[in-house]
Amino acid sequence: MSFTAHSVFFTLKASVLLGSLLGLCLGLEFMGLPNQWARYLRWDASTRSDLSFQFKTNVSTGLLLYLDDGGVCDFLCLSLVDGRVQLRLSMDCTETAVLSDKQVNDSSWHFLMGRSGELQPQRPYMEVVSDLFLGGVPADIRPSALTLEGVQAMPGFKGLILDLKYGNSEPRLLGSQGVQLDAEGPCGDRPCENGGICFLLDGHPTCDCSTTGYGGKLCSEDEETEEQRNLGLEQSLV
Repeated sequence: MSFTAHSVFFTLKASVLLGSLLGLCLGLEFMGLPNQWARYLRWDASTRSDLSFQFKTNVSTGLLLYLDDGGVCDFLCLSLVDGRVQLRLSMDCTETAVLSDKQVNDSSWHFLMGRSGELQPQRPYMEVVSDLFLGGVPADIRPSALTLEGVQAMPGFKGLILDLKYGNSEPRLLGSQGVQLDAEGPCGDRPCENGGICFLLDGHPTCDCSTTGYGGKLCSEDEETEEQRNLGLEQSLV
């Protein structure tokens, strides 16, 4: 099925993935946590290159993908609404919203692809300035630098996103927060213990232990025990 809005087209279809394919691609597991995000190098919609990815979820709402022109006029937002994929797109400050008729919150893999289409002479291309965000938009970005008002407050995506491509190439992952990286990548060895979430910080795997009750570099230290050690240290210094 296709979404058509101005000069951008998106096609959604079910996809069956083999286990071998899962082992070759970088997969992102989103937990639906506040201020989660994965940030990729900008996708330039004016190049006519395809943008595609596969996803799987069992939830009905959440932000899949977002990019814009730095808070001026143009934006593209893919999200889940009532278990279906919604495309919201603005070009030349004219917004269009299209909702697919297919439910996708069925824990099955679905394939989504977008490409540039026939272009309007007065405005040949959608302007894209921002990086591309998956699963959420960082809270530290100024709202004035985001074209779609309230996008940072949208519920984060919960599920798996696999094999993001710009044309036939994999874009560079600039960083992530609250996202588990699977398959290949710095977090592929799952260094975080006790349910800690691995994310990239300055290109290095780092553990988010905030929801685990544990602390330390790898979420391996019991917080209560650590607090007791610190208390004992303070008492010994008195």
